[in-house]
Amino acid sequence: MKLSYRSRLNLGALALLMGLSLLVNAQESASSYPSKTVKIISPFAPGGATDILARILGQKLGEVWKQSIIVDNKSGGGGVIAAAEVARAEKDGYTLLLGSVGPVEVLPYIMKKVGYDSERDFAGVDILVNVENVVVVNNQLPVKNIQELIAYAKANPGKLNSGSSGIATTGHLSLEVFNQQTGVDIGHVPYRGGAPAATALLAGDTQISFSTVPSVIQYIKTGKLRAIAVTGDKPLETLPGIKPIKDQGVPGFRVGSWYGILAPSGTPPDIINKINLELGKIIAMPEVKSKLLEQGWTTVHTTPAQMNKQIQMEIQDWKVVIQKAGITLD
Repeated sequence: MKLSYRSRLNLGALALLMGLSLLVNAQESASSYPSKTVKIISPFAPGGATDILARILGQKLGEVWKQSIIVDNKSGGGGVIAAAEVARAEKDGYTLLLGSVGPVEVLPYIMKKVGYDSERDFAGVDILVNVENVVVVNNQLPVKNIQELIAYAKANPGKLNSGSSGIATTGHLSLEVFNQQTGVDIGHVPYRGGAPAATALLAGDTQISFSTVPSVIQYIKTGKLRAIAVTGDKPLETLPGIKPIKDQGVPGFRVGSWYGILAPSGTPPDIINKINLELGKIIAMPEVKSKLLEQGWTTVHTTPAQMNKQIQMEIQDWKVVIQKAGITLD
């Protein structure tokens, strides 16, 4: 059946009106966002470094938006379980991921099935903090610096184990790079977050850990754990006097991480920008910066485009590290 010119014109006008209606609805959803509870999926157990940050953000966003912000801890798989849930979530800004290097940049390239593709399934919202790891040891281990650790590990092969907050987290990757660059063979024991990894170290179940600063800083300050190095390129303000690994006879060693908010890919850009704007305000609050500094976080703030670009670049960098470290998972 042929349509008349007038019919085709009417259909075209209808399509245009429908398109405009969709655009208006999207704009309205952004202007009224959030109109219901927002969920932040935290990929590690309560009490760890990631959870601390998630709950600070949740509290402040709730105060600003006058809405309930739920922090939902979905630990396991090094963050993959949480990331996969967000990748499958509605693209409306009501389910967000507190992501990091492991589940976003590393695990999708060492595991056969993670249920998502980071570059395809996530939209960056804001990188909020940079965090470096600190090398901490159980007080019963007779080492006070990196050279003593290397000597002890070589003299006692197979006797040292390092706990981390999960497979392919920076704690794990730092260990693998350290093993390669120093020729030692320290074993890896993954836990479901920074808090249980710290508990295992305190109990002597493990002897060493390349931990995020927030998850162990309280134990360092109270003398329950001994800090012997940091993984960045300079000492940390929160840990004065603790030298970087690269300044203790392992030149070129540097491993760091970031934590930030991501949304499912396809979330309207105006909603992403609205979240980004509020996160930028929160991370700049003096009381928030002070609290995060106490925990060992270095606060930052990026645009969504900057976050997406950084993730793309770091994925390529980590692929090289993964290959050299020989990290694979079934």
